[in-house]
Formats: sequence, structure tokens, C-alpha cells
Amino acid sequence: MNSDAMSAGVKPGGLFSRTEIRVLICYLLHHIKSPLPLDKVKERLHFDGIANFFEVAYAIADLEENGNIAVAFTENHLKYYVAAGECDNIAIAIGNSVPLTVREKAIEIAEQVLNRIKYERENKVTTEKTEHGIYVTCSVMENKMELVSVKLLVPDEESVNTVRENFFNNPVEVLVNATMGLIGTKI
Repeated sequence: MNSDAMSAGVKPGGLFSRTEIRVLICYLLHHIKSPLPLDKVKERLHFDGIANFFEVAYAIADLEENGNIAVAFTENHLKYYVAAGECDNIAIAIGNSVPLTVREKAIEIAEQVLNRIKYERENKVTTEKTEHGIYVTCSVMENKMELVSVKLLVPDEESVNTVRENFFNNPVEVLVNATMGLIGTKI
């Protein structure tokens, strides 16, 4: 395919064609089978070097304008998209024209984005400033009931943000590592 897309931030092996980027979005929506917040996916595709941020934004707008994707609902200022129109047919007919490694990485990114949103919705992180630093409490919740939590003392806001990011990326791993670190055992 022709290189007609902006290439800033795209790694070798990434997508340099607007058509390929649109096909990849259709491929994602076809294979994920649930509404997807494409704005979050767009950020990750860019930061992982798969496609230029602005080109992904243009591709989303083009597909929406042409009726190939549609907004299923909006939640927390995020639009969740689903396949519409010819999106599934595009994914089936020419989805394999996008390199396999790119498709696999994009699916992984989409799943991580959905998991992250789920973890943020289901769990919580609270902070409490003290004279010795900031306590960060990471809690796994179920139906507003705290199942387990870990309270850490960190020195500054930057550390708070690091703990929060790591926790919402994988709450179980953070809690297991924190717990195992306390009793001196490694898994």
C-alpha cells in the first residue's frame, strides 16, 4: 500500500497507509466483539509506534462519517464504538492485508484498554497526606465492598501516580507483589 499517512512516531513495521489504518480499526471492532473506546486505543496505537495519532483520528472520523463504525454509547466522556455498515465485511475481506504482528499488537492493546477501564470502574485508589509522605491505599472492590487493600507510604505525588497507574493496569499483580514483598516471598 502507498505511504500516504503521516509517519511521526511510527516504528518500522507500523502502518504508513491511511487505508491500512482504517482496515485495522475495522479489524479491531470485528474481532473484539464489544464496544471499544477508540480514543484510548488511538493513544496506545500511537505510543506503541503502530500508527500516527492524527492519522488514527482521521481514520476514525472517516469510518464514522461513512457509516462503517457507530457510537454505541458514551461513558465518562469516552465514546464507545461498534462495527456498522461494511466494517465487518472490510475486516473479513482485507483485514489480513495488515501485517500479523500489527494486528496481534492492536488486539492486545484493545484488550488492555478495556481491562484498564474495567479495573478503574471496579476498584479504587485513595490518598492521604501526612507529615511523612503520602499514604496510597489500593483497594479491590466488589459491589462497593472492599475485598482486599494495600496501604503504601510514598514520598511524593509522582510516586502516587506511579502506584495508581500500575494498580489500574493490573490490580491483582500489584497486590500480590506488595503482599509477597511484605513477607519476603517471590512468586
